[in-house]
Amino acid sequence: MKWILWIVTAVPVIATGAVLHFKLKESVGGKWNILPKCLATWMIFCTALAGVLQWDNAADAGWIAAALGLFLLADALLELQFFAGMAVFALGHLLLIGWFVGQKRYTPYSLLVWVVLMVLLLRIFRKELSGGKERPALYLMLLYPAVLMAMASLAVALPFTAGVRYTWMAVGAALFTASDMFVGKAFFEKLPKRLDHLALGMYYSGIFCLALGVWAV
Repeated sequence: MKWILWIVTAVPVIATGAVLHFKLKESVGGKWNILPKCLATWMIFCTALAGVLQWDNAADAGWIAAALGLFLLADALLELQFFAGMAVFALGHLLLIGWFVGQKRYTPYSLLVWVVLMVLLLRIFRKELSGGKERPALYLMLLYPAVLMAMASLAVALPFTAGVRYTWMAVGAALFTASDMFVGKAFFEKLPKRLDHLALGMYYSGIFCLALGVWAV
């Protein structure tokens, strides 16, 4: 019951932060949009923290809260210095990977899922990566999605290997991964406004699911 009350409280704050982020970005400009953007992520971080305190499992699920804390920092950095933000996001994903592996329920099929996701990624970004011969640094950009796909491939297997209580984690990882595909595309070319909105909505939904997963583990 408590987690339902938390959702009712948190979702309006997250939605308001997302809307204000876009409004300020389009009307005022500058970096003021960082504040409402981080407000939404802060509420999600608090959701995970509340779950840790609720179940007194800081030694375990505290890793997830720590990863979401890094995502909060990355959200601010992304607006200031894109690659610094991506590096901090990668650190957050590494924490999640460590936590997923620590559950000791991983399966060799996760490697197959990772390979499939990476092939799909290379296909989606084949046009952008075609300039790698002239700009080899483009290939270095594959490091982040490789870490991201590893996190997702481990997470989506958990409901099948460790129980349905990990469903929040699997859904959250899948949404996060999908949203980052839009972010990657937007780095190379301007996307329609509706896709920007969709990507941010998927991102917030994804990390909110990860935060709610703390209440379930």
